[in-house]
Amino acid sequence: MPPSNSSLYHSTESELFQAWEIVTYAKAVFLNVDLLRSMEDMVREGCDTHVACLYEEGLTRVQAESWLKSFNQGRFMQMSRLNPQVTDDVLEKRLMRTVRELSLGDAHVQLPPLLSRLAEMFLCEGSDGSIRVRTRLLEPWQALILVVPPLLVTSAWIAKQLKWSGHSPFDYQDRKGAIFRFQRWLSDSTLPLDDDPFLDHLCRTQGLDETHLHLNGTTEAEKVWCDALVSPQKVVGGLTYKTLEREFGLHVAIGNGVDRLLRQEDYELQPTTLMLRVEVAATLKALLLRCAVEGAATQGIQEIVMSAQGALSKAREMCLPHSTRRLGTVVTEAWQLVTLLTSFNNRTLSDHLGYVFWHYALIRAQFCRLLVQQAQHKGFDQFQYITLNELREATEQDYAERFRQIERGHQQVVDFLEGRFAPKNHPDKTAALIGKILRGYLKFLSEDEDGQVSSEQGSSQYGSLSDLIERVQELERGRSEVPQSIRRLRLGLVPHFIKQTTYSERVSFFSNNDVRPFCRDVRLRRETDHSARALIALLQRTRGLEGLIRGIDAASNERHAGPEVFAPVFRRMRAAGIRRFTYHVGEDFAHLASGLRAISEAVMYLGLDAGCRIGHGTAAGVSPKKWWGSVQGYVVLPLEERLDDLVFAWDTMVNARIHIESITLIEAEIRSLTMRIWQNPTLTPDVLSMAWKLRTLDPLAKETGSSDVDPNRRNEALRYAEARDRHPEAHAQFLLRHGIGATTQQLQRCQEEIVVFRKDDVLSPKVLRGLQQAILKRLADCTIAIETLPTSNVRISIHEGYDEHHASNWLGLGKHPMKSSVAIVIGSDNPGIFATGLRQEYAHLLRVLRGRAKDLGDPLLSEALIQRMCTDAKRFRF
Repeated sequence: MPPSNSSLYHSTESELFQAWEIVTYAKAVFLNVDLLRSMEDMVREGCDTHVACLYEEGLTRVQAESWLKSFNQGRFMQMSRLNPQVTDDVLEKRLMRTVRELSLGDAHVQLPPLLSRLAEMFLCEGSDGSIRVRTRLLEPWQALILVVPPLLVTSAWIAKQLKWSGHSPFDYQDRKGAIFRFQRWLSDSTLPLDDDPFLDHLCRTQGLDETHLHLNGTTEAEKVWCDALVSPQKVVGGLTYKTLEREFGLHVAIGNGVDRLLRQEDYELQPTTLMLRVEVAATLKALLLRCAVEGAATQGIQEIVMSAQGALSKAREMCLPHSTRRLGTVVTEAWQLVTLLTSFNNRTLSDHLGYVFWHYALIRAQFCRLLVQQAQHKGFDQFQYITLNELREATEQDYAERFRQIERGHQQVVDFLEGRFAPKNHPDKTAALIGKILRGYLKFLSEDEDGQVSSEQGSSQYGSLSDLIERVQELERGRSEVPQSIRRLRLGLVPHFIKQTTYSERVSFFSNNDVRPFCRDVRLRRETDHSARALIALLQRTRGLEGLIRGIDAASNERHAGPEVFAPVFRRMRAAGIRRFTYHVGEDFAHLASGLRAISEAVMYLGLDAGCRIGHGTAAGVSPKKWWGSVQGYVVLPLEERLDDLVFAWDTMVNARIHIESITLIEAEIRSLTMRIWQNPTLTPDVLSMAWKLRTLDPLAKETGSSDVDPNRRNEALRYAEARDRHPEAHAQFLLRHGIGATTQQLQRCQEEIVVFRKDDVLSPKVLRGLQQAILKRLADCTIAIETLPTSNVRISIHEGYDEHHASNWLGLGKHPMKSSVAIVIGSDNPGIFATGLRQEYAHLLRVLRGRAKDLGDPLLSEALIQRMCTDAKRFRF
């Protein structure tokens, strides 16, 4: 008799509970830095030559007791940090129950069975032969892989499927078949997909369009780890010798952001410590592989001590099958891990080597966490520390591997990719970067789904960028003498300018009358214009490049520069023939109104229109009440930012005719702040509103003459003069804001701080919701889409989980649904940093929408909305 709906519900709830319990336990043990330090202390005390010597005969009784103490205490401390509201007594009972339920055995040998239990809980085999994550457990799985390297779990699953016997996988009869199965299981990625049949159908019949992906930050963390084991100086060296000397964080007072990232992970972690740990890990892995292959712990110890890298290379050769096929990074690493796990499962590796495996796994997990934004590290600054640590730098020289990862072998998830990159300040430098991207893409197009070369690529013989583009087009489209590539993914490029601020320039602008910069953000304005000119020069001289460059973007920390800085550059690019634009905005903000204002400014200043897009747009979707709760009911703003927010709100409400009853209160605060900063009673909201709109002008055009040889500069000067003549009061205020005619005291008052409390804010949650609705209506009226990035938003924004993601509000299924027909498209942003991919982003959103649709009694609505977003992505792709 089949179970009732009620029993099915309770079965699913019980399974989800068990999944979260095992995830919490796994996170606690893999975050155990106390155990890692204890191991390092034992190495220093017990052996002066090398870490491998410690494990030659196994730990002494005293060492084993010390290890167990560190394991138990560190595990409990991490459990406490993961559950700060739970008492020690409750935690202890919960911990012991989990260990008992999982039947993990002694601590030092419990890692292989723990990985097997994780694999059994979360993973299955899809109809296409790939490893899949059970869709109903997708959210706890996503929480797990932020802390636990996922390839450890997928390798445990493979080990159970293959059932290799003996000391090594060489007993397996059909090596070729094994390689094929590995490739099908892993699909060139360390991150398995969900097992949802609807998304399988969508990917197979239409393919997904990636509209928001940065090529840098794409590579998965464990691929970087594999490179670090081979070349620790090359991978970790940039962090050790360069990064900490160059990057100083948002403010000098709070120190270096990358250093802070290290200390968040482990308060004793320094670049030199990380380097040593990676080198130790290479030794430990070599030791384990040698023992697994040769069947004895003591063989080859001296060789390992003398040369960790040489021993690791030799151990790999002994472990891996002889094959003429390209195994790839993921298959190679998984094969080695399966070798180790099989040896542990078959007990051909002695129990005392379980200490070695723990030591290795803890280092591996810590390294990967430095490449993946953690759930507790909110905000764009935390994301940026990962982008600045340069640990991906060496690995991401190879673009082909990134395209393989996005394509996912035989799964062929993505139909079209807009790859974003930062243009350089010279045409030749940008040409070199695009050439490197295209050589990787050409290599990728020349392969079959298993990564084997199916046609002669010969990219080295194409010396010019035009030749490379022509060769790429031949493989994309096919000709009689050049067969079309069997790869599905097709590439477009979107250069993005970088938002940034210069701390010294900012200080000088607000505090020094004698050497004040000519205007705000003058350095960024000039550097960006320089890069834009270089890009245009390259477009003009390179045949076929105009078909590859699909649009323009501006990215990075939006609090470092607003849309007004990029307005002249976007106009320059439009004059050069670019017709599609997007802009990162409304993602990270001090006040929700500031985020909404930034979205409005992007549309207004940058001239976004039909077919353009807004990146993120989070401020237009989050609940105002929930946002206030996330900032604990108050925010601190510079006076000028508060005034800008009020002027934006006033202008929007007057023109949209919404919340008329609040306009008088907003006007009163505008006048109060205006007097406080500028001490000019004639500055009305109307004048301030027009001055705000005039920020689209280029203040550098003040000194541009009508005879300038650059037609774009002449046009900017003409716009400037027309605004001056048509709106003299507003134009004068525009100049004052840029320091022209302003006193140092006035500019310093702009930066004075004001505390805004929710209970006193004239921009109430009701008003903020009205502003959100007005922004969405304008986007819909202009046929501008929003790029929503679920995992990126969950990590950077206020959301505690995917169930709270604001896209459901835009789509009419959220707790605060919005009346809007704005088009929503899905992207993955930086999939390596967020441990995701485009298909995973669709899966997360589909799971949430299904739950909402079922509650409304229309379970098919969720699939219709996902189908619509897939179609919109094709409509709005550049």
